[in-house]
This record gives sequence, structure tokens and C-alpha cells, in this order.
Amino acid sequence: MGDEVLRQQFETMTLQYLDSLYNFALLLTRERDRAEDLVQETYLRAYRFYDRYVCGTNYKAWLFTMMRNIFINGFHQRAREVSLSDMDEIESNTDSYEAPADALFSGRSMLEKGIFRVDIEKALNDLPDRLKAVIVLKDIEGFDYKEISKILGCPVGTVMSRLWRSRNFLKKTLRDYSQNRSRHRARLETV
Repeated sequence: MGDEVLRQQFETMTLQYLDSLYNFALLLTRERDRAEDLVQETYLRAYRFYDRYVCGTNYKAWLFTMMRNIFINGFHQRAREVSLSDMDEIESNTDSYEAPADALFSGRSMLEKGIFRVDIEKALNDLPDRLKAVIVLKDIEGFDYKEISKILGCPVGTVMSRLWRSRNFLKKTLRDYSQNRSRHRARLETV
């Protein structure tokens, strides 16, 4: 195949996942600028190593795994460059991840229960990163357990356990939000 055909094939396959890659990058970095840089680095590396992609395998999972590896390698490199006191400052200045939560929960039942997108986003942000990553990859991005296992570099059983804990945490948190909102409405109606 010619270079032009390979380039077009690469662009066709990769461009459809840019939004998903960006959302995953936000989850990893918690900063918009760093997320954009991570997506760009992933895109460039995927282009450079496109010939290594095994046709017929899950291309999206290949990209996500690549992004995770780039992030981890960059994190280790930055950790060597940044002192511990600087690390505290970086952690306190990070932006929160804005998940496309409507992919997780939608429909009239959520509104009837008094649960809104902002509640879902807050509940997702309250999850520890390792739990948030699993729920984003499964319920938003649609990866199966084996693919998530490869992307995150952990056993399938760990993926299943984290997903179960994530979903239970979200159910409990959203139930609490709904009950608090109902109590607040009831107080307003009696005034």
C-alpha cells in the first residue's frame, strides 16, 4: 500500500476516536492543556507506529493503551524532575474531570428522581481515579472487560471488582443527592 493510502486509512480510523481520547486524557491528567498535549502525543505516536497495528484487533483499545502508556511514562519522567513540595502544589491546582455523564445515565427516570447531570459529574469526580477509569472505559467508552484489563494493565477480575464498586458508589451517591433534594423541596413547600 502506498503512503497516501496508509495515511488516509490512519486518519479515517483515528479521527473517529479523538473525542473519546480527549475525555480519557482529561481523566488521566485532570488538566485541559495537558490532556490536549496527551491526545496530540498519542495521535503522533499512533501515526508513527501505525504499521504495527494488527488489523482486525480493536483499534480503539490500541489507541487507549498507547495513551495510558504515554501518560505513565511521562508521569515517571516528571516525577524525577519535580520535587515533592512542587508535587503538592500541582495536585492542589488540578482541574476536575468533566465526564460526558449523559452516556452513563439518561432518561426521564433520572429527572423524576431529581438527579441532574451536575450530580452525576460530581459523583464521578468523587470516585477515586482507579474506579473512575474503569467506569469511564466500560460505561462511557464501551470497552469490554478484557480490553479494559489491557488498557489499565490489571487482571480482568480487578476490572470487574472496580466496576462493581464504582457503580455501587454512584448509585449510593446519586440516591443521597436525590433524597437531599426531595427533603429540600418538602421544606420549601411547607414554608
